[in-house]
Amino acid sequence: MRFRLLNFFGLEKFGWHHPKAEPSLYAPLLSDHELAEIAALASEAPAGRRMSEHLQRGEQASRFRGAGIDFEDLRPYQPGDDPRRIDWRVTARLRKTFVRIYGETRQAAVWTVVDRGASMRFGTHTRLKAAQAACLAALILNGANRSHDALAITLLDAERHISYPPRAGRASLYSALEALRAPCPPAPDTAPSRWTNLLAELEISLPQGSRLWIFSDFLGLNSADERLLERLATRADVRLGLIEDTAETDLPQLGSIRLMAGGAALTVDTHAAALRNAYADYHAAHHARLQALALRLRGHLLVARSDESLPQLATHLLSHSA
Repeated sequence: MRFRLLNFFGLEKFGWHHPKAEPSLYAPLLSDHELAEIAALASEAPAGRRMSEHLQRGEQASRFRGAGIDFEDLRPYQPGDDPRRIDWRVTARLRKTFVRIYGETRQAAVWTVVDRGASMRFGTHTRLKAAQAACLAALILNGANRSHDALAITLLDAERHISYPPRAGRASLYSALEALRAPCPPAPDTAPSRWTNLLAELEISLPQGSRLWIFSDFLGLNSADERLLERLATRADVRLGLIEDTAETDLPQLGSIRLMAGGAALTVDTHAAALRNAYADYHAAHHARLQALALRLRGHLLVARSDESLPQLATHLLSHSA
């Protein structure tokens, strides 16, 4: 057994390398016990944090306006408006044509994106980062199912992704949970996932008014991806969940170590002040960038460590659910 490294600002993070794949590497990412605990935590969420249990499909009011049945406002007539929506009394009184605007009634959709790329298949304590992201997604999906929301998930791995479109009901929940717990063995590559193709697809397929949660370390997110997220935020509630390991927030004190970067060997001293300062500066800059992005998305940045317990994760979500 020897150390192997995963990419982190050009170098690599610490993980275990097994010469031969062991069966445990292909065990489900989430155990049956964890799924049961997640379901229990979701059921214990305060009633004020979710829709009332008696709501039926399609009864949730959208924050978007359209061709619904609940009157909300008036606005001046524009070419193409349905003449049947003209308010003749207001038009006669103000001598200008006004149309009535109605609020849409639609079933809410909750879409979770879980990064399962190489940089997420890493963890030094309780779980892999990918497993912690799956736990958070499972908590959200369980809660959304209790609110009778439509559920959708996307699993991202490198540049490939697979999506399960929005559907409501217990069968949809079970299907999503089964996809989330698929095994996540070490990847041969160490590069973080790329987001451009997935975000461009979401711009087409994400239902208007949805709540979109994205769980990742966001190491592969570039400025063009940030602009795509900003466009998504004009039609959906976009929230970011940053998953990180303690070894990423604080460089381990291992003395002189030999790393592999791009196929080449490199020896570094983890006690060196310059290296430790650069490591800390990179981490702080990454956090600051994501905080600024979350503000532009008019949402929140949830930060979770890979060693936090399920109750701690549930508390994080409750604090970001408003």
